[in-house]
Amino acid sequence: MKERTVFIVDDDLGLVRLLARGLRREGFVTAEASSGREALAWLAGHRPELMLLDLKLADMQARELVQQLDASGTCPPFIIITGQGDERVAVEMMKRGARDYLVKDIDFLQFMPEVVKRVFNQVDQEQRLAEAERQIRVVQSAIEQGFSAVLIATAEGPEPTVAYINPSFARVTGYLPEQVVGRPLSSLAGLTAVQQRLRAGFPQGARFVEGVSTFQTGEEERWGEWRIGPVQDQAGRTTHWLIIFRDITERKQLEKEILEISDQERRRIGQDLHDGLCQHLAGIELMSQVLEQKLAARSKSDAARAGEIAGHVREAISQTRALARGLTPVTLESEGLESALYELAAGTERMFGVVCRVECAEPVPAVAPAVATHLYRIAQEAVSNALKHGKATEISIRLEAQPERRVLSITDNGGGLPPAPARGHGMGMHIMEYRAGMIGGALQVQNNPKNGASVVCSIPLAVPL
Repeated sequence: MKERTVFIVDDDLGLVRLLARGLRREGFVTAEASSGREALAWLAGHRPELMLLDLKLADMQARELVQQLDASGTCPPFIIITGQGDERVAVEMMKRGARDYLVKDIDFLQFMPEVVKRVFNQVDQEQRLAEAERQIRVVQSAIEQGFSAVLIATAEGPEPTVAYINPSFARVTGYLPEQVVGRPLSSLAGLTAVQQRLRAGFPQGARFVEGVSTFQTGEEERWGEWRIGPVQDQAGRTTHWLIIFRDITERKQLEKEILEISDQERRRIGQDLHDGLCQHLAGIELMSQVLEQKLAARSKSDAARAGEIAGHVREAISQTRALARGLTPVTLESEGLESALYELAAGTERMFGVVCRVECAEPVPAVAPAVATHLYRIAQEAVSNALKHGKATEISIRLEAQPERRVLSITDNGGGLPPAPARGHGMGMHIMEYRAGMIGGALQVQNNPKNGASVVCSIPLAVPL
């Protein structure tokens, strides 16, 4: 236990010795002074944790000593002791900071150690409270000046109530503290994704959950990356929800531009392959056929060789056209997503010798071209992963309409997802997630119970474009 010094200032030397003896028995260290001047000299070089101060010393009053110590900033916590009970003086000294006021009666020596212990407990509690308040001020300052938008909501009652928002939250969302603090979280119409997540329940034992969704400000819809975590008391009971937002609208716009550039480049390369290389190869095939006819009269073997060359060129043309269709599927633009998926499945079977089926149980509502392109690219990437990484022999592509949502799913019978992908890999997975996010959808990738993997992308019927 930490040693604590009690400084006894009293001109009754016999009483001082008795007090010191009783306090030392309780484990305290003591120091003594018999006058005000002696006390000031000792306190100039020492810092006791508590001072027992006689109200009337031979050379000065207690109030004078306390006044001088306050002026120099060296006054320790103190208890006033006196042989005369004077309520007026007691009140005055308590106002000056005295922790207690004790009269030197018959029980004085008996009660003093307990009073000293009680005062030390008070001092300790005050120090802990001051430290806690200091930490709170540090945390509050960090939150107030931070870039992340922070909202704290109570977890008690029928629904969460907004307890605090920081300036960044007000700046990002447009909500002012006086408008939302004390109101239900559901009154913040722009944060429906967060409210839905809390209503769904928090995973047992999880420290936080994360997500990316849109949020509505007074002027526009923006993208936010949010994290929700519980704040628990000492008993482990959740008392508040800490919700941290970060506006990622600019990042999402950049991702969209990158994807659009990628798609434009795909289309350009596909058109160049179809209109340039395919036409050039077709010319070579025609020349080979003419050569075959001319050589037929001279040498059948040479003519056959020319015919073989023409056949190889035809095969190269077929493969080049397949590549061109994969890079810029004409069917997607002319006939829609469903037809493009059937063409993707047919091309996969033809090129890789696997079974690839498309299932559309009922007519699926048409989607906008931009949405159809993203869904097609997700299916294309999922099929590629199933073949490349899963070594699948059977792939199923399913497009269906559910209440208020469209769902695209790709399942296979391959080896499934690796337990821990190598660092630096998985760019295709990230691109699928970005594409799903750009059309307001959710992407779920997981291993099937028996074998293989599944990729499921669901989007709302009304998708902002």
